[in-house]
Amino acid sequence: MTAAALAVFAAAQSACLLRSDLAALAASLVVTGILGAGTVALGWPTAPLPLFALLLAVHTMMPISRTVSLIVAAILTIAHLTLAICWRPESSAFYTQTGAEALFLLCATGAGLYYRHMTEAAHHDTFVGTRTCIESRVKLECEKEQQEQLLLSVIPAYIAAEVKRSIMLKMADACQDMSNKQTRFHEMYVQRHNNVSILYADIVNFTPLSEQLSASDLVMTLNELFGRFDQIAQDNQCMRIKILGDCYYCVSGLPVSRPNHAYNCVNMGLQMIEAIRFVREASGFNVDMRIGIHTGNVLCGVLGLRKWQFDVWSDDVTLANHMESGGVPGRVHITKATLLQLNDRFQVEAGDGGQREGYLADHKVETFLIVPPAKLKTEDGTRSSSISNSALKADQAGLRNRSPSKMTKYVECWGADKPFANITESTLAKNIGLTSISMIESNLLPSKNACLECKKWLSSEELNPVLLWFRKPHQETDYRNQPDPHFQYYVLCATALFLCMAAIQVATMPRTIALWGAYGATLMVLLIFLYLCSMDGFCIRRRPTSMTPAAGGNTGDYDSGLCTDQVISSSRWIRLAMFLISVVLIASCAVVSLVDMELKFLPGITTPSAFINQTSFLSLSLEASSVDDSLVKSVPSYLYGSVLSLATISVFLRVGFLLKLMLMLAVTTFHLALYSGLQLAHSYYSKWHNGFEGLPHQFMTALLLAIMVTLLHVLDRQIEFTSRTDFLWKAKLKVEQEEVETMRGINKILLENILPAHVAEHFLDKRNSQELYHERYSCIAVMFASIPNYKEFYDENDVNKQGLECLRLLNEIICDFDKLLLKPKFSGIEKIKTIGSTYMLASGLRPGKEGGTGDASRQQEHNVLILVDFAVALMTILDQINRESFQRFKLRMGLNHGPVIAGVVGAQKPQYDIWGNTVNVASRMDSCGIMGRLQVTEGTAKILMASGYECECRGPTYVKGKGTLTTYFVKTPFDEK
Repeated sequence: MTAAALAVFAAAQSACLLRSDLAALAASLVVTGILGAGTVALGWPTAPLPLFALLLAVHTMMPISRTVSLIVAAILTIAHLTLAICWRPESSAFYTQTGAEALFLLCATGAGLYYRHMTEAAHHDTFVGTRTCIESRVKLECEKEQQEQLLLSVIPAYIAAEVKRSIMLKMADACQDMSNKQTRFHEMYVQRHNNVSILYADIVNFTPLSEQLSASDLVMTLNELFGRFDQIAQDNQCMRIKILGDCYYCVSGLPVSRPNHAYNCVNMGLQMIEAIRFVREASGFNVDMRIGIHTGNVLCGVLGLRKWQFDVWSDDVTLANHMESGGVPGRVHITKATLLQLNDRFQVEAGDGGQREGYLADHKVETFLIVPPAKLKTEDGTRSSSISNSALKADQAGLRNRSPSKMTKYVECWGADKPFANITESTLAKNIGLTSISMIESNLLPSKNACLECKKWLSSEELNPVLLWFRKPHQETDYRNQPDPHFQYYVLCATALFLCMAAIQVATMPRTIALWGAYGATLMVLLIFLYLCSMDGFCIRRRPTSMTPAAGGNTGDYDSGLCTDQVISSSRWIRLAMFLISVVLIASCAVVSLVDMELKFLPGITTPSAFINQTSFLSLSLEASSVDDSLVKSVPSYLYGSVLSLATISVFLRVGFLLKLMLMLAVTTFHLALYSGLQLAHSYYSKWHNGFEGLPHQFMTALLLAIMVTLLHVLDRQIEFTSRTDFLWKAKLKVEQEEVETMRGINKILLENILPAHVAEHFLDKRNSQELYHERYSCIAVMFASIPNYKEFYDENDVNKQGLECLRLLNEIICDFDKLLLKPKFSGIEKIKTIGSTYMLASGLRPGKEGGTGDASRQQEHNVLILVDFAVALMTILDQINRESFQRFKLRMGLNHGPVIAGVVGAQKPQYDIWGNTVNVASRMDSCGIMGRLQVTEGTAKILMASGYECECRGPTYVKGKGTLTTYFVKTPFDEK
C-alpha cells in the first residue's frame, strides 16, 4: 500500500513529466487501473478503505478533467460493488452492507468533487488576481509615462522632478494633520540661469488674418506655424518658453548652458523669417516676423497653483521683449550684449531701436540688425517646405488674391504633430519598451519546476517552506484575521458527510438510544451552525415604500430592509470554535455506537476501565466465537466512520492545515486505540487473522488510516499554499492599485493645470485624441489684471538673491489669486495664463455649443458680471497682501466681451489659448488703463450699468492698434484708496 500511495502522488505530477496531454491521460488511467485492481486483492472487508483514498486522489490529484475523473470513479465503484456482490456470501445484512459501501464510496466522489471545485475556484481567483496584478503594473507604467509626458510638455525635466516630488508629498500628507506643516510661503519652483539668449518673435499683421479664418482654420494654422517654430527651435538647441497669442519666445542656454547660445537664437530667428516668407508668398497675405534678441540672465520656472506654464523673468527678459516691439518686420533685432557673443559670425548694421521703442531710448540700449545672408543654409534632415524659387516666381502674379484658407492649406503640408500626440496609447506602448515585456514573461511563463508544488513551497521568499507561515508577522496576522465568505459551505459539506456516516451506521448497527441521541444532538448542532452561517450578512427586503406602480411596470422600490452583520465570516475565533465543536462531535459519533455495544452486548465488560487496560492488541487472546457474528461484521462501518470524520476535518479549507493535521492525528490515534482495546474490534481482527500478505489486519487498518491522513494533509497543504499565494497577490494588487490611483491623481492635477476640464476630457477621449481642439464662442468675457508698479518693486541685487525673493512675493500674489478660482461662485472663470505680473482670465468657456439668442444674452451678462465680481475679489486679496508685506501694489485691469476662438496649439508644448479681437481689446484696456481702476469698453459698460453697476465715462481714449475708443471705469470700493 505504501508503494501504491507513492504511485498515486507520482501519477498526480505526470502532466509535468509528459509533454502530451493524451500521454498524461493515458498514464493516469494506467496507474489508476493498477491501483484499482490492487484494492480487490486486499479482500472485500477492507477494500472500500483504500478505494476511498484512490477515488479521492483521482478527483483531486490526477491531471484529468472532471468528466474523465467521474467516469473513472464510476468504473471503479461499479467494479468493486459487482465483485463484492459476487464474492460476498448471502446473509441477512447482505444488502445493508453493500448499500453502506456504495454510500461510502459515493462520499469519496462527493468529497473529491467538493475539493476539486473549491481548489479550482481558488486557482481561478489566484489566476485572476495574478493577471490583474500584472495588468496593474503595466497600467502603472503607462500612467507614469503619460504623467511624465504631460509634465514635460509644460516644464523642463529638471523642474519636473521637483514638482512631482512636491505633489507626491502633498498627496501623502493629505490625510494628516497639516497644522504643524504649514509654511509662510507657498512652494516656488524657480531657478536662476546666467548667460543665456532670449528671443521674442511676433507675427506681424496676423490679427486681421485671424479675423477672416474660421475657428478650425485658425487653430490649424497656429498649430502648424508654432509646430514648425518648435522644430526650428529644437534644431537650434532653443527651448520654447510660451506662446502669447501670435507671439512666440524661446531661450537658448536652458537647461544646459551652451557657449553658442547667441548664435543659436540668431540662426533660429533667420529660419523663422524664412519660414514665414514662404507662407507669405504662398498665401498672398502680408504676414511677417518681427524678432528681438537679447543676452543676459533669467529666472525660470512656474508660478502659482493653477494653469502652470514655464516662464522666464528678469530685466533682461523685459529688454528682449522691447527689442521685439522695437524691431523691424523681416529682420532680426539684437542688442550689443548679443552681438558680443556672436564673434563676428554675422554681418550687422545699426538698428536704431530707440527711435521705434521708448523703453530702448530711455535705457539707452544700443541695437543692431542682422544682415540676412544671401541664401539661408539649412541642415540636412530639417523639416521644411521645399518650394523652388522658379515655382514661386511663376505663381507670384496670382498670390495676392488667394483666400485665407490657402494659408491654412499651405502650412498644413508641414505636417506638425497634433497636441498631446505623445500621450496616445500607441505611443505610450512604444515608450514603455521591453521592461514590461520581460516583467510579464517573468510572471506568466512557468518555470521548469512550476508543476511541482513542493518546489514552489521551498522557493517562496515570503513563506516559511515548512510551516507555510508568512515571514512578516503583520502579514500572518492579517491573513489569519481576514474574513472567510465560504465558511457556510464548509459547514454544509461537513453536515452532508455526517449524514452519510449516520446513514451507514444506522443501517448496519444496532439502533440504540446512544446512537440516536449522539447523532440527533450532533445533527441539531450542525443545523444550528448551518442556519447561523446562512443568516450571516443576510438582508431581508421590506415591503415597497410606495404601492403605486412605477414606470415600466415596477410595483415600487424596496427600501434597504434589515441586514445582519457578518459576524461569523469576519470573526476568526467564532469560526474556529464552530469548527472544533463540529469536529469533536462528528469524531465522537463515529465510535460512540462501538463503545455502547461493547458495554451492552458483550459479557464481562461492565466498566470502561475493563478495556482501558487492554491497550495492546498484540497481547489479546480472545476467541471470535464468543462474540455475535453479526456484531463483528459491523466493525468495518466504524472504520468508514473514522475515514469520514477525517474527511470532515479536511473540508474546512481555510482552517490552518497544521491544526487540521494535529486534529486528524488525534482522531486517528483515539480511534485506533479503541479498535485495539475493545473486544468487539479484536474479535473482528481475529476472524480474519491472516490479513493481507501475512500482515495483521490491525496493522493494515492503521496503515490505511495513516494513508488517509497523509492524503488529506497533502490536499490541505496545497489549498493552504494556494490561499496564502492568493492573499499575497491581493495584497500586492492593493498596493499597486493605490499607486495607480496616485499616478492617476497626479496625472489629473497636471492635466488640469494645462487645460480646462472639458478640454482635458477631449484629449483623454481616444476618439478625439488625434483631433485638434477648437471652439468658437460668441459671448465670452475676457479680463487682464496687471500690477504695473511691481516693476518698481522688482530689483536684482545680492540682497534679494538677484530678484528671486521679489519673484517669491509675486508667486504669493498669484497663488492667492488662484485660490479664488476654487470658490464655487467663480467656478465658471478660467485662468488662461500669467504674463509676468499680468493675470489673464476668461468667463464662459464651457463645453458644447451655445444656446439660442435669449440664452446667449443672459450668458453674456453673467460672464461680464462674474468677472467684475472677481476683479473686486482680486483687489481685496491684493489689499490684504499689501498690509501684510508693507507694499503698495495696485491692480490695473481691463475687461471686454465678445466672440473669441479657443483652442490648443503646439505639439511639443501644448498650450490652451484664446484669440480674437475681443482678447486684443481687453489687453489694450489694461495697458492703456490707470492703476487701481477697472477699464471697460462702451459695450461692456452698457451691460454693467443695465445690471446696476456704476460706471464712469473716461471719454475718447487712444488704444494702440485700435484707434480712439470710448472707454469707461467701473466704480469699485477701492477707487478712493
